Amino acid sequence: MKKPGAVLRSLLNQLRRRAPRRRSTRIGGRSVLAALAVVCASASSAPAATDGPGPFPAWSQGYLYIHHISTGRGNATYFVLPDGTTLLIDAGEADPEFAELVKPLKAFPPRPDGAHSAGWWIADYIRQFAPAGRPVKLNYALITHFHTDHMGTITPDKPMSKTGAYRLAGITELADLIPIDTLIDRAAPSYDYPVDLRKCAGPGGLPGSNGLSLANYLSFAVYRMKHGQAVVGLKPGALDQIKLGQAAAFPTFHIRNIASSGVIWTGARDETQDYIPKGAVTDCGFDENPFSNVLTLAYGRFKYYSGGDIPGVPNYTQPWWRDVETPVSAVVGPVDVMMLDHHGNRDTVNENILRNLAPRVMVQENWLSPQPGEEVVTRMASRGLYPGPRDVFAVGMAPETRAAIGPIMDSLYKSYNGHVVIRVAPGGDRYEVYVLNDADARREVVTRFGPYLSK
Repeated sequence: MKKPGAVLRSLLNQLRRRAPRRRSTRIGGRSVLAALAVVCASASSAPAATDGPGPFPAWSQGYLYIHHISTGRGNATYFVLPDGTTLLIDAGEADPEFAELVKPLKAFPPRPDGAHSAGWWIADYIRQFAPAGRPVKLNYALITHFHTDHMGTITPDKPMSKTGAYRLAGITELADLIPIDTLIDRAAPSYDYPVDLRKCAGPGGLPGSNGLSLANYLSFAVYRMKHGQAVVGLKPGALDQIKLGQAAAFPTFHIRNIASSGVIWTGARDETQDYIPKGAVTDCGFDENPFSNVLTLAYGRFKYYSGGDIPGVPNYTQPWWRDVETPVSAVVGPVDVMMLDHHGNRDTVNENILRNLAPRVMVQENWLSPQPGEEVVTRMASRGLYPGPRDVFAVGMAPETRAAIGPIMDSLYKSYNGHVVIRVAPGGDRYEVYVLNDADARREVVTRFGPYLSK
């Protein structure tokens, strides 16, 4: 029996022989022949080419670069868009005390080392890979939600900003090192949903560093607004709230806001629905994760998904609306690259999001030994949820996690450590995955995978 990929290639060749001079039928803006070619290419695993140590190709006009930065301390994803517009999603620096609280679970060691903070290393990374010949800055910086592994941990010993208005860690430290034109979060400018976040940041609010970190972020946002620096809330359903400076030159590039603060796009125009019921949260003890900002980025045929920490697998004590992945995935549809929700923790990456997104490539930004959960790996590997190959890349992996879950890991993961960079060719028809060394500041290429054909 022929393999599925061989059958599709045979069918493609037959169609070509039968109609060499006829104009091919088009489906959804693409010819049947082109569509079959994409399917055939997707049916085979993309080859891995070990390039050896060397520099990563510099960004040039028309390319889309997505850098998943390995710090060992939380999420940070840096985008250089086709016209050179820059975007950062999250600048995490997790609370070191949290790792002590969850023992015997382990936090990853800082990458490349602990000589500097995560915010400092993220800024250093951005300086290295920012578009050449332009001032180094961020046109947009987006915080998916108010957890320290996404925005930075504040403790009383953190240094003060040169402004004197807030302390430095994560996004606040980064902003003192690299200018940010527009800061985006889920609750600006009022910060009153689902409860008054200013009260949660004050006495009697969130305990320990969580309260200090939220209070510090709000001071940072207020300072920016008072001094004419843009701070805005992500508008669920909006198309191109985050936009290119030269949008007319790249008409197939768009960023769609899918969800924010429990409000989800319906899939039609810019219409939304309140998914998390109003009044479901009444005090400061709520979990931020379901309120995360979610978006997709499309460039021609290429599509990328980022969902913050939205959950998808409620436990038996939790309400139904803790499954945010299912309604989100229903409007997102198929993607080429998916960043795993909530670092691949066991309450995420449910059957529906995998079935609906059917990602060819998955990227895991993780920093604790229980990431990923064993059941998450089983779901990602399941051909019953969606057919075809899939490759997973992690910015880090604890040895005990890999050993405990077993051989299925090696059948699914292509890389366990390093900065993971998606390099999308002009027009978006194809892309590659590069893994860069995260052990030093040279960040040289370790391995390259691809090219993959976009869907």
